[in-house]
Amino acid sequence: TALAWLPLQSGCRVGLGAMFRASDIFGKRGAGALTTVPAVQAGAAVKRPHSGGGAGPVNRVWDPATGKFYEEDVPADIQELMGLQKKAKVEHDASQDLQKAWQSPTPPKAAKVLGPSSVGLAAKGQAPAPQKRGLGPGGEVDRTAPSVEYRGFSKVDLDDRYFERAHVVIHARPTYWSSDGQFFIYWQGEVQRWSICDAASFPAVKAGQLPGWAYKEDHRHLCQANGWMEAWNGEWRSPDLEVMFRSSSHHKPQWEDPIVQKSVSTVEFHGFCMKELNTRYFLRLHQVIQGRPSFWDASGVYFIYWQQTAERWAICDLKCLDAVQSGQCPGWAYRSDRGHPANAGGWMESRHGEWVPAVLETTVIGTCQRGLKVEFSGFSKQDLNTEFTERPDEEIQGKPTYWESSGNYFVYWQQSMKRWAMCDKISLQLAQSGLAPGWAYRKDSQHFTKANRWMEVWGKDWKDSTVVCTLLEGVVKDNTPMVKAELKEEAGGTQLSGRQYQSLVRRIYERKNPTKLPELEAIFERWTDKEPELFSNVCSKYGVDPDEAAMDLQQPGEEVPEDSTPGVASVRAADAAGTEDGEDIYAHLEDAEVPHLKASEYAVLVQSLYEQHNPQKLADMGRLLRKYKARERELYLEVCKKYAVHPAKFHARQNDEQGMEGQMAEPA
Repeated sequence: TALAWLPLQSGCRVGLGAMFRASDIFGKRGAGALTTVPAVQAGAAVKRPHSGGGAGPVNRVWDPATGKFYEEDVPADIQELMGLQKKAKVEHDASQDLQKAWQSPTPPKAAKVLGPSSVGLAAKGQAPAPQKRGLGPGGEVDRTAPSVEYRGFSKVDLDDRYFERAHVVIHARPTYWSSDGQFFIYWQGEVQRWSICDAASFPAVKAGQLPGWAYKEDHRHLCQANGWMEAWNGEWRSPDLEVMFRSSSHHKPQWEDPIVQKSVSTVEFHGFCMKELNTRYFLRLHQVIQGRPSFWDASGVYFIYWQQTAERWAICDLKCLDAVQSGQCPGWAYRSDRGHPANAGGWMESRHGEWVPAVLETTVIGTCQRGLKVEFSGFSKQDLNTEFTERPDEEIQGKPTYWESSGNYFVYWQQSMKRWAMCDKISLQLAQSGLAPGWAYRKDSQHFTKANRWMEVWGKDWKDSTVVCTLLEGVVKDNTPMVKAELKEEAGGTQLSGRQYQSLVRRIYERKNPTKLPELEAIFERWTDKEPELFSNVCSKYGVDPDEAAMDLQQPGEEVPEDSTPGVASVRAADAAGTEDGEDIYAHLEDAEVPHLKASEYAVLVQSLYEQHNPQKLADMGRLLRKYKARERELYLEVCKKYAVHPAKFHARQNDEQGMEGQMAEPA
């Protein structure tokens, strides 16, 4: 810590940044005493022995007369200078005159807990003369300007509403000032972040220095409560804040940046003629209406939604929800542009039967969200056995990511596979593009903090891993439906039939307890119409994962389901074969066999088949390829048989569509 020096009348200097010793001031150091203060030395017999109460700080002083150290209490006025206690109110006496022997002419100011200067941030000097309470550089603060309000700083002086001053610019950005002009927020261009400083340091800021009581370490918008650090008790700490960013209809749009828009989760309206609309709306990411997430009030009656056909936002109520979900556009208010709903300007409301501009104030509200912090253990790859922290603003494939401290590995959501996975930073761009790279992945769609079903890379293959995920901080909020893709019907998600559940139960008994097979028919009869419950009980009894057991249902090579009529199969076969004016252009391959291909080429063909005939099976591709490893040709032929597709014709058609000059794939 830099030492600040006060001049003494004797010409000596004492470092304020170090601990004061009473002997330095009152001459209790024998031969080393201050000879320039004889009045104090004359009272050398008045010692301040340590009281032993342990209530205050003490000094150890060497006494050359005895050759020993002795302890003495630090005087109260010195403790005040050190910021350890407030000055006691006492009547004036002659002993106060002794202070003039060493104090500076100006009496010491009341100590603050911590200021920018104590951590090397603020410049020395007094506030500029023109700056008085209620005034900042350039005059009075405009209290009708856009503003940001903070609550939750340890230094309560910072909890205030700061108004934009567009004409007072620092590093090409406007500043924000408290209403009394004593504190301001400015952009620190050199380090690219926002900071809160006292007005006395404004000249230092203009000179290029970076003082401040608090700063935003994540370089993001002022409306975000996360990321602030404040100086308190000699260190930087992260406060729990609530932030309110207000703007009005006559202001320019404040929410045009797509990145900033993602941080808006709560918005409050004031000014609508219809009083019910003047409330707080919360973002519901899972409740998508006409292609975008919607905002709902606390009662669940009024909501803000995107009108797809009109390309604008509107406010409606619950009784019109069915009409809205069907694509209609009712509403009590709407925007006249495509702007974000948090923009105050641009809203229209109905008055006396006419649509007129609404005069509004909107408030975007943000609170600190610590996010999740988890720790993994059990992976064979030791780099994955570490702590991962949520980064809510860094989404991949629609969900937040979780990173370990070095930034080399992260957990992300694989949308195409409907599962969580772990990946390294080298493959970040692949993951952002929608692909599914990774060192490990979940075997189901549950949140990664639940259960322990993981697969991880093992040499050139994948292996099951028993992984423990410990939740260190935060609360798990996951809306992912727990549904296996391969169990959903193409028509829209009906559950398994009773016969399918019976088939699953039979397979479990075949593996776990074959002696019960003769009794199955009687068991099925007792559990008629309760097959799902029977299946769940059997899985629990024999320790079988229901999802894993269900994966074996309707594997390639099984019979086509009863609802797959020959007519549908014929249409699919005709489409896969390829026709031109009613003529099969691949008729010459009717008796041909598919050539021997590489494993990867068979995988591509199987994937193409599922894309055309059963896209929901794509989520199961990884498991199928593991099961049919080194038998990829057999897998392809079975899938072709299931969907009544000619293997050779389908292969030829795929080659033609992919522009491979009509050549058959080279042999493996």
